[in-house]
Amino acid sequence: MTTITIPIKEYKQSIQMQKNILSRLDFLQKLVFESSKDEVDFSVMKKFEKTSLSLDNGKGKRFSSISAFKNYLKDL
Repeated sequence: MTTITIPIKEYKQSIQMQKNILSRLDFLQKLVFESSKDEVDFSVMKKFEKTSLSLDNGKGKRFSSISAFKNYLKDL
């Protein structure tokens, strides 16, 4: 196992930045779900939840190109 040392100030800043990003992401997620609640079909919501759950569990998805990623997002 490799360990690195960083100053405590830098560590605390990175932790604070992570918390800030996560709170903004949660806010955006709530905002999108609330604004599109009436427009999104139940099956699509189920698909979003399944994708979100797999990402939360650490399962990633790889794309060969930017266009492949864009097509994946369109297909959601």
